Amino acid sequence: MKKQLFGLLLFLLPYISVAAEHGIQLEKANINLKDKASLQRGAILFSNYCMACHSLKYMRYNRIARDLGWTDDEIIKKMAYGQAKPVDDVMTRMLPGVAMEVLGTKVPDLSLMARLKGPDYIYTFLKGFEYDEKTKKWDNKVLHGTAMPNILEDVQRQAPKEKYDQDVRDITNFLDYVGEPIKLERQSLGWKVMLFLFIFFIITYLLKKEYWRDIKH
Repeated sequence: MKKQLFGLLLFLLPYISVAAEHGIQLEKANINLKDKASLQRGAILFSNYCMACHSLKYMRYNRIARDLGWTDDEIIKKMAYGQAKPVDDVMTRMLPGVAMEVLGTKVPDLSLMARLKGPDYIYTFLKGFEYDEKTKKWDNKVLHGTAMPNILEDVQRQAPKEKYDQDVRDITNFLDYVGEPIKLERQSLGWKVMLFLFIFFIITYLLKKEYWRDIKH
């Protein structure tokens, strides 16, 4: 029992530490990995707004295409704009050295960001940009002083709030998928394994009763 509780604590620790570290209430992302339309929109939004700086170096275009219901030609057209091959990793369009020169820091790869921080953190971070009228600069309530600009500034200023929230949710959904592409399959398999173990337990218990019923204790 102690080992099970310890394992659960290790699983929840990244999410607990994120909230505690920043002293903020994370907003619920309310994403759905089964929503392929959302994942497709998120992939396109990521390409348009995030790939100028960020990479997904552990993902290939053809893997995303297969999971999201696109052909290889479609994903190259929608995400790479003809500048990559289906077998290529999803890499930033930023030239080497530009990040340090312009932003003063290295830009993190986002392949595992959802696994590290959780989708609620990503969703809250993307919505956490606030404009300071005094300094005439953007800052982020989740990560003060971040070098990352408000990539969805135009959407936030001009589009309806529902559209802005949905765009953020779609990007978050896509990054959650990228962090563990096999997540839905793993969860489905997990329930099947638990059902098998439950049935096996019942059979084992009945066999035990049958074998021991004539034995006096």
